[in-house]
Order: sequence, then C-alpha cells, then structure tokens
Amino acid sequence: MALVMLFLPMLGIVVLFAFLVPVGDWLRGNWEVGTIIYFLAVVLLCGLSLIPTNVIGLLGGWAFGFGLGLLILIAAVVSAATLSYFVNRRISGRILPNVASKYVKADAIYRELMRNDIRRTTLIVFLLRVSVLMPFAFTNFLLASARVPLGSYIIGTFLGMLPRSATVVFAGAGLATLDPNETGDLTALALGLAATVASIFVISRVAGQALKKLANDEISDKQVVSAAT
Repeated sequence: MALVMLFLPMLGIVVLFAFLVPVGDWLRGNWEVGTIIYFLAVVLLCGLSLIPTNVIGLLGGWAFGFGLGLLILIAAVVSAATLSYFVNRRISGRILPNVASKYVKADAIYRELMRNDIRRTTLIVFLLRVSVLMPFAFTNFLLASARVPLGSYIIGTFLGMLPRSATVVFAGAGLATLDPNETGDLTALALGLAATVASIFVISRVAGQALKKLANDEISDKQVVSAAT
C-alpha cells in the first residue's frame, strides 16, 4: 500500500498534463462553477492518492489567482487528507506498528505519534507535512496507520501544507498561459518552480532536523528506561 501511495500519483501527473491546457482554460473562463468542480476534484483525486497536490496547485493558481486559488486548494487538501485518513485507517490494520518495531528510528517516531500529547503529536504531523521528502499520499497512509488523533491530524496538515500550497499557487498565478509552447511562459514557470523548490527545501530541512531531534530524544528516553529496569 505504501508503494502504491508513492507511485500512483506519478501516473496521475501524466494524465493531468495531457489535459492541463483545456481544463485550465475552462476553469478560468467558468470560475464560478469551476471553483466548486476544482474543489471536489482535488478532494477526490488527492484523497484517493490519484494525483499529487503540487501540480494541481499550479493549475488552481493559474485559473483562480493567488488569493482564491490558495483558499480553495488548502480547504480541498485538508478535506482530501481527511478522506484519505479514514480510507487508509480502514485498510492498514496493524501493519505499521509491526514494521516500525523492527527499526529504531521508525519505532521512535511511531511512539512519539502515539503519545497522549496533542500538541506534540500535532507538531510531528506538521513536521512530516512540511518535509519535501514526504509525499502527501504516503504521509496520509503513515499517519492514518499510526492512528494519530484526528484533531492533531487536521491541524498539523493545515499548518504543514500551507507553505507548500502557497508557493505552488503563487507560481501558478504568475503564469501568463498554461501553453508549454510559449517560451516566455516557460521561463516564468522555471523561475517560479525554482523559487518554490528553494523555499520548500529550506523549510523541509529545518523540519527534518527537528523531527530527527524528536526521534533521538525518544530513543534516549527509551534507553534510560531500559537501563533503569
């Protein structure tokens, strides 16, 4: 299931790019009903791990502009994550605890997620969401399998996905057209994507260091308890 969550969205990118221009033109020309259709499509496609949030965020930014595009995207992403939470929780069973127990750091993160501390769990969800190395669909599967509290899951998802969503929508809003044959637009897209990747990488690196520290702290605490007993 984890491998499916990783690679299925890649196939969705291919399909989306095949219809990107006509879909984008229609959404922009019919934005009143287009916002509703876009929202429902993001919830369904991202919630079922059929498409990544980044590319569809570019589409929303171009079709609706930065402000409206970000509002719709982040609402849809959180809704999609919630849908995915219940689907993955239903099918994952006890797989994650059994696998995580075989790896020290994975087990440490799992134990941190299972702690009865809402603020700490929310922080870990936030750090996982911010990390560029953790795809949206795979993180949904991981957190649902870990049985994290739904409140921490939603809040951490909203806060963690907001920076990434904002940068992607901003890049899309700066495009003059979705037509890849426009050289000037390709330059703008390249610059926008470069800025997006750079900002996400910086935030992700900070989040990764914080997550690593949490795991090491948990391992140290476990070793102290084992030594005491």
